[in-house]
Amino acid sequence: MNNRMIPIVFVSLLLTSFAYGADVVLISREKNYWQCTASDRDEKQWVARSEYERGATNKAFEGCKKESRLPASCKVAKENCEAIVKGVSTRPMWQCTALDQMAKPWRSSFYPQRDDAALGAKAYCQHNSSIPDTCYINLLTCKNMNTLGRGF
Repeated sequence: MNNRMIPIVFVSLLLTSFAYGADVVLISREKNYWQCTASDRDEKQWVARSEYERGATNKAFEGCKKESRLPASCKVAKENCEAIVKGVSTRPMWQCTALDQMAKPWRSSFYPQRDDAALGAKAYCQHNSSIPDTCYINLLTCKNMNTLGRGF
């Protein structure tokens, strides 16, 4: 496809979207935005994006209220919002390391909360170590592996 065809294809897709009443949200990979998820009691989810956190929260909540079978059960928590910077999530990804008496390291999976990662590392150690009663965790061994997760 040559460069002159791209605007024509884009405009035709845009017009088709408006004809069917769809919301068109164009977000560049280079642009920063917020993405929030609303859910209802049936565990259905509605995802919305906006340049601002409040806008994404409101859009997700409105989508849930309009389309849910149980609109009174719709909710959006701050934990269900994440900033996207240049196409990369800034959500924290904590990983902790537990140690046993033999100083063998046992690394947790990634968790959005540091305390969950610490508990995961300790449980992993207790489940796999030859001396599980000696497993311990020090929060200094926890690291946020997402270096972008330091704010927006």
